[in-house]
Amino acid sequence: MLARCLTAIGVLLVVELSAAPAHAGPPMHCIAATLSANSQILVVNELTFDDPDETHARTVRKSTFRVYSRFSAANQGLLLDGPNSYWAHPMWSVVFESGRVSCPYTLVTDDGEFLVLFGLGFVGNALTIYRRQPLPGESFGGHGELVRGIPLSELWPSDRIQQTMSDNAPQWYTGGSFSFSADNRTLIHKTRWGQTRSIDLPTGRVTNQ
Repeated sequence: MLARCLTAIGVLLVVELSAAPAHAGPPMHCIAATLSANSQILVVNELTFDDPDETHARTVRKSTFRVYSRFSAANQGLLLDGPNSYWAHPMWSVVFESGRVSCPYTLVTDDGEFLVLFGLGFVGNALTIYRRQPLPGESFGGHGELVRGIPLSELWPSDRIQQTMSDNAPQWYTGGSFSFSADNRTLIHKTRWGQTRSIDLPTGRVTNQ
């Protein structure tokens, strides 16, 4: 299956600098693609580097997240009938310049309308939500509009937030779980301690359950 064939490319995760003490640890893998739960939407992360030579030490200059829907055509009978899935034109994309975002974990709704990027949480936003803004009158093409960045303080109890960042410690999302509602408009997060947060994707508003 496509989900099992997608592999991570070997690029160091770019981490925002923080004034809090930090400790070195093994580099995280770079997530190159994400498949939606219903396998109908694919997000591909295209990285642009300052040096095209893969054998050199390189720096990420641009990250482009392209959201694709599974390829289909009006006359399916003329298409190749085989075991693989195919992806044609991107529905929309989000571009980050100067390596500001490189290869975080992502979640995408089954309808391809919302993309959620995961941050380290202890610095910057824990979650950042983007929504599709299609081109007028077009089914494909368009860009992602920022809905909201959500700090960890809205997802975790205040007494659970670490004062010292360490990349040897589990990331904030470790031990928790995430799922989308049936209408693809709510992201439901259950923390590692059992609290449940509902995140309204069109607004980014966080409520407790």
